[in-house]
Amino acid sequence: MEAAIVTPPSFACVVAADEQRCIGRDNDLPWPRLRGDVAHFKAITTRTRQPGAHNAVIMGRRTWDSVPPRLRPLSGRLNVVVSRGRPALPDGVVLAGGLDQALAAATAAGAETLYLVGGGTLYAEAVADPRCELVYYTRIAARFDGDSFFPPFEHAYVLEAADPPIREGEIRYDIERWRRR
Repeated sequence: MEAAIVTPPSFACVVAADEQRCIGRDNDLPWPRLRGDVAHFKAITTRTRQPGAHNAVIMGRRTWDSVPPRLRPLSGRLNVVVSRGRPALPDGVVLAGGLDQALAAATAAGAETLYLVGGGTLYAEAVADPRCELVYYTRIAARFDGDSFFPPFEHAYVLEAADPPIREGEIRYDIERWRRR
């Protein structure tokens, strides 16, 4: 699925969730790594329209912590971590005290598109925010035990595009793009 145009300070969410909207368990994914979804995430969040441009990925501190250290920061993107505390972050990673500050910092840094990538608390704030124009939603057709969930959002968004279903092992999933009404 191609990325749609979203101009800062508007932003998009990128999320994978199961049938119960579960997105995580013990600060990790509750399902096995899905290569197709990982490739979709990387393509959506790194691809730019202008040569030499970059996008921003905005995430909560626990989401940052859940990224394997060898992959932090997520390459080719401005990484913005939202935290009320002062976690130790590598050079080049921006610390923000909240969603508004994160959006402002990413916009000021010249990011072409802003992507919110987790976790549950930020997602809840994001889908209620009128600046959240798109939700890239990987709908996993299974149920997993979890402790973090994506909020209901369909009442404020309309399905705009969907890729054909994908199967990896025993797991089937659909990648959808939802646009704010």
